[in-house]
Amino acid sequence: MSRDTLKTVVAYLAVYIVWGSTYFFIKMALESFPPYPIVGLRFTAGGILLLAIGFASGKGRRLSLPAILSAMLLGALLLLGANGLVTIAEQRVDSYIVALVMSIVPLSVAAFDRFLFGKTITWMRLGGILIGFCGVAFLLYDGRSLRGSLGPHTVMVLAAMLLWSFGTSLAHRLPLPADSRINSGIQMLFSGLVSIAIALLTGHTPATVFASVSLRSLLGLAYLGFVGSLAIMAYAYLLVHEPSIRIVSYALVNPGIAVLLGFLFAGETASPYLAVGFPMILIGLAVMLYGELLLRRLKGRKRGESGAD
Repeated sequence: MSRDTLKTVVAYLAVYIVWGSTYFFIKMALESFPPYPIVGLRFTAGGILLLAIGFASGKGRRLSLPAILSAMLLGALLLLGANGLVTIAEQRVDSYIVALVMSIVPLSVAAFDRFLFGKTITWMRLGGILIGFCGVAFLLYDGRSLRGSLGPHTVMVLAAMLLWSFGTSLAHRLPLPADSRINSGIQMLFSGLVSIAIALLTGHTPATVFASVSLRSLLGLAYLGFVGSLAIMAYAYLLVHEPSIRIVSYALVNPGIAVLLGFLFAGETASPYLAVGFPMILIGLAVMLYGELLLRRLKGRKRGESGAD
């Protein structure tokens, strides 16, 4: 195995496993940390780490003001908004449910691209989107009524998913820094500092936050701040060296990791229609991401067989 191949394999493993595990470690950090101190400390530490690596490589010397402001806007949508809501919601919602709802981001990004920027959605992709959203409805259904299933914290998860999708769609139109480490570092540092300010304004001073913090929460926070940041670096590497259609396969793997960790180590229990909703979400993702590619290959094989005859 060549060095470049090894780097690619390690990068995929990091994105698959680490991103799928972050929901569990948010839950772990919440055991004795309030939400916004977690968001603040996590992203401030991660932002400093990524910016230090980016500037050390000489990639941050020609940053323009529009690029910096665009990165800050994206950070406000993705990290401060979406991840902040996820962290608050996990106080009441199981981590695996949050992960499964967030896994349909590729589906909702396609919808935002269509309605905001007029990008075409084929019938195959539209079918995948509908299957995925139906899967989420089954996942959240409590067996009595869907309206009764949508408590405030569940609505926060749905809002976080929409914010993350909107930010991802909008990112293609923003003049962001060219280097992914600098871009991510600015987003993280801005979101982290704003979150720390929110935490302080709401009375969560260092003295009160760390007065009764547990070792498990500290370990969870450390994992999110440093290991989670390394996964972002791995993702940035894949964006340069791998095709997008292969990279987004993480959306099919992350939910399984989150479900496994939630059940084994967080004492979470299956929702009434998990066995229906989970497969539908994965099928919807697979159809939207790879359905057309598979269809083209099948058509090409049939033409080849017809030609041979």
